[in-house]
Amino acid sequence: MEDKQYLSWRDIRELSTKLADSIRRSDFKPDCLIGITVGGLIPLTLLSKDLGVTDVRTVSAASYSGSAQGTLTVSNVPETDLAGRNVLLVDEIADTGETLKEVSRILREQCGANDMKIATLVVRTDKCKLRPDFSALDSERWVVFPWDEDALSVHKPL
Repeated sequence: MEDKQYLSWRDIRELSTKLADSIRRSDFKPDCLIGITVGGLIPLTLLSKDLGVTDVRTVSAASYSGSAQGTLTVSNVPETDLAGRNVLLVDEIADTGETLKEVSRILREQCGANDMKIATLVVRTDKCKLRPDFSALDSERWVVFPWDEDALSVHKPL
């Protein structure tokens, strides 16, 4: 059984605040946030509020079934022109980095996003090949977020 790291809702809020602080300290000022569903929706919402960015969009990407990685499918790409915009791509974790790499490529090719940075709450340091520009936590374990099904057996519901 793989060692797991469970994150609480409080942990998520603290990591999001840390992530927003690092983005604010950088020279990059996003004017559009794009979150990868489904896991990136909570960080997307928190960062939108923390950074005061109201232009928020989503793209769907899925490659996992439980803890097994399969073929990546990207859909619901926003139909918008992102040329000349500072775009921040948001997800909950950079596991291998393949999803972030592919979604970034698609946003560049289909939407013209040329000034884009990536932000994730967590980076899986033992596997990740594409390090995000901004992150809040490094981990070598399988991370279980409070919205994951696996977390329901450990944490009491709200």
